[in-house]
Amino acid sequence: MTKKRLGLITAVSLAVALMLVFAAAGCGESDNGTAQPEEPKLSGTLNLSGSTTVLPLAQEAADMFMDENPSVTVNVQGGGSSVGISNVAESVVDIGNASRGLKDEEKSLGLVDHEIALDVIVVIVHSDVPLEGLTADQVFDIFTGKVTNWKDVGGPDQAINVVVRDEASGTREMFDEKALRKEAPMAGAIECNSNGIVRQTVSSTPFSVGYISLGYLDSSVKALKYDGVEGSKVTAVDKSYPLSRYLHMFTRGEATGLAGAFLDLVLSDGFQNDVVSQEYIPMTEI
Repeated sequence: MTKKRLGLITAVSLAVALMLVFAAAGCGESDNGTAQPEEPKLSGTLNLSGSTTVLPLAQEAADMFMDENPSVTVNVQGGGSSVGISNVAESVVDIGNASRGLKDEEKSLGLVDHEIALDVIVVIVHSDVPLEGLTADQVFDIFTGKVTNWKDVGGPDQAINVVVRDEASGTREMFDEKALRKEAPMAGAIECNSNGIVRQTVSSTPFSVGYISLGYLDSSVKALKYDGVEGSKVTAVDKSYPLSRYLHMFTRGEATGLAGAFLDLVLSDGFQNDVVSQEYIPMTEI
């Protein structure tokens, strides 16, 4: 074989080898050793808005999702459940967060419900209220203005300061429906636009009463038993405590793309058991 022909064969062999190296660099391998294309990386922007109850969970998930997908930006805003449902229905956002289910007039909007947790609402009071609980009738009477002094429900001779959520709140809608039997709260009640502000207002307002999501409960306020039952994860799951509801993320149509991947993370065993369970009842326990 001539040196010229040998050199040509060597050059061709080297070129083929280099092609194989580059091809392998762009592929992964399956368990059986067969080269597979890499998973496409996620990129783009995902927008969420709605319930302030869902907001901390949504923000935690957003931070984790962006850590896992550096080319993705997730924007999370509050505004209340009604805002989130309206925004996703109008395609202003990709996911609408809500602490209530859809109203009858919203069921035709083409939204798909993704339940992400079970929440518990507790009645709270300022630390100067020496009560351990209220009956359902007493709660109804206090929040609708039929009882205005604590002495009428076994407390001190002091006027009751009532604190409620704003009208856009899913927490308020559920409380009005289940505790107030669909009646409106008393005129003159202090309205707050988040669970955190309700807690802060009750903790700083003597002889006040309000309600918040269980996840916002801390030592600055006191939770009361409702009809003799303590609001907790256990009593919500066994249905002995009536003031509970699911938390939701709504999409317009089935969740696909970034929204689908985000919801996969939220509903994953890891996120449910490690994050959701810190404040709510994870779907893995239901």
